Amino acid sequence: MSENTLKKENIMGTLPVKQLLVKMSVPVILSMLVSTLYNVVDSIFVSRLGESALTAMSLGTPVSSLIACVTVGFSVGMNAVLSKRLGEGDREAADKAAGNGLLIEWICFAIFFLFGLFAVRFYYSMQTDIEEIRELGIQYTSIICLFSFGVANQVMLERMLVATGRSIGSMYSLLTGTLVNLILDPLLIFGLFGFPALGMRGAAIATVAAQHAAALVGLIFNLKTNKEIHFSKDMFKPQADIMKGIFRVGFPAALQQSISPMLIFGMNQILLQFTSIAPAVYVIYVRLQSIVLIPVWGLKNTVVSIISYNYGAGLKERIQETMKICVIATIVITLIGLAVFQLMPQALLGMFNAQGEVFDIGIRALRIVSFVFPFSGMTLLFGAFFQALGHSSKTLFTSVMQLCIMLASAFLLSRIGTVNTVWFAFIITEVIVAGISTLFLMAISRSTLQFMKPYQPELA
Repeated sequence: MSENTLKKENIMGTLPVKQLLVKMSVPVILSMLVSTLYNVVDSIFVSRLGESALTAMSLGTPVSSLIACVTVGFSVGMNAVLSKRLGEGDREAADKAAGNGLLIEWICFAIFFLFGLFAVRFYYSMQTDIEEIRELGIQYTSIICLFSFGVANQVMLERMLVATGRSIGSMYSLLTGTLVNLILDPLLIFGLFGFPALGMRGAAIATVAAQHAAALVGLIFNLKTNKEIHFSKDMFKPQADIMKGIFRVGFPAALQQSISPMLIFGMNQILLQFTSIAPAVYVIYVRLQSIVLIPVWGLKNTVVSIISYNYGAGLKERIQETMKICVIATIVITLIGLAVFQLMPQALLGMFNAQGEVFDIGIRALRIVSFVFPFSGMTLLFGAFFQALGHSSKTLFTSVMQLCIMLASAFLLSRIGTVNTVWFAFIITEVIVAGISTLFLMAISRSTLQFMKPYQPELA
């Protein structure tokens, strides 16, 4: 079978766009919902250990999030290169993209491993002088860093499945990880059924065990079902143009993803000026927000593959239709999330055993910050459009602007008001950043899509 025939048979270039989005995004969304339960379940169980434990987790969230963000960022780069090569019919380069992507992830793991060995204690010491919070945080974060090999492989193997239209395998991988985490969390945290009661260490062990289990399932699905990637030792040989392509998309994506943990770190420092429990409220919001935005993240991850493939194949109309459908879906999803946060914040906080000051601050925080959902959703989605069309630098720029505006406005608001005033910084930031992203998208549509030429396959 010729490469052109293989290209024509790929569903990303032939299946009707609405059907393609449903087929590819629903498994990804379900997978991400399952994946998000990692952090949500951890937070729910850890909240039963007390406010200090939840605060310790909040202060450590920037590190665990950074690991996830870097691995996801480079997987986006691999995804874009792999999908584009498949769209062009270059199967050998697609294999190299997968192998080189894994190499990059292993280098990232080595860096986080060293951080876990030598820098975690300093990291917590510079944030708080409360011994209980510091020690609980060190217990959790050290294990997360030292055993981050699982998440590095899990993310990349799942993205290979998504990039080749086999999202169902990604869903099973994440489902396995979440079930392992859900089972091990209560056993290892509280010492049920004869297991040792390890507290924060138990939560961390459950998380890394789940990540390794998910990675194993992802590997099995790739080996057994992914016929478009041929696993061999040759795919791991570094290739300059492939590495460059992954870095060109993946490094800005990793930096863009890393804005979130940097933001969490900065906000924690501002919130700690008011009360030591404010970061606990913030981590509750972060966990709940991640659930609301899961469908948007699912679309974001899916649309990079779809647009990259059709961009390589020169199918302009399919790109435009994909973008339109995703925008409408994002608006609907985020408005539903806004309504839930406005109508039932008490029930949401109750999931995390919120009481007293945490409950009082949390009610106001959830109702204020939830107004950003539509704006945050559009910014996320537009970032995927930028990456797929070769304009990752614009995604990075909007993320840097988000970090700077958020921290600056939160700091200023903290000087003129209370902890409840600081939450308005989210609204200020997201409205401005969404406006910038919209202007960028209009410019890219004029410069890139307007003059796009149809793909012309070479004669066999």
